[in-house]
Amino acid sequence: MRYSYLDFAYELRTPNPLRMSSGQYTGSITYSVGPGRDIDMGDVMVGSDSVVTLNFKLDVEHTLKVDLPPGGNRVELVPQEGWQAWLNSGQKPTRLFRDQRFHISTSSRFKMMLECQYVSGNTCAISAAGSGHAVPVNVSVTLPDGLTDAAGQSINRRRLWRDGSGTELFQPGSYIDRRLGGLHFEVAQNSVEQMLDSGATSYAGNVTVIWDSEV
Repeated sequence: MRYSYLDFAYELRTPNPLRMSSGQYTGSITYSVGPGRDIDMGDVMVGSDSVVTLNFKLDVEHTLKVDLPPGGNRVELVPQEGWQAWLNSGQKPTRLFRDQRFHISTSSRFKMMLECQYVSGNTCAISAAGSGHAVPVNVSVTLPDGLTDAAGQSINRRRLWRDGSGTELFQPGSYIDRRLGGLHFEVAQNSVEQMLDSGATSYAGNVTVIWDSEV
């Protein structure tokens, strides 16, 4: 007798793919064939092969995409009520800030950190043209619901640092599709006073926020 084909039905149980690294995963499982074995066609049926080996090749491909609105790469730091109080009465602002929204889509774990044109300790700075006077900029991130850190905590105004400390691992509980998040940039009051007293007309600097899926 000859069987022209043999059908297998199976359920593959894996770890949560959202917590797996991207890449190709391989494996195999072998079943014995013959009377009293894994595949038993009857007491008098002995197959031409005594084993059947199933080979598996699985690809895990993650998505990590961040979209800024048009012009979102240019951030202008301003006081809470604008510059009018300073121009009219000389009242110094308590801080300069800007919140920049973005949309994120992700199925993968990722970490975040900063790269800076001008460095101030573990964070970035903005500098005055000509004088070189610089002040630090505090950068933090808020991520949408469904993204948590390694301890399962939500991400609300979490500080970003050059060395990535405190933001080493963010992970989705389910696929995140174009959910709204925010970047927060701020110059603190003591630094604002230094800027106003320096006599400089403007401060600028490049701050690069990195989302890195190689965790």
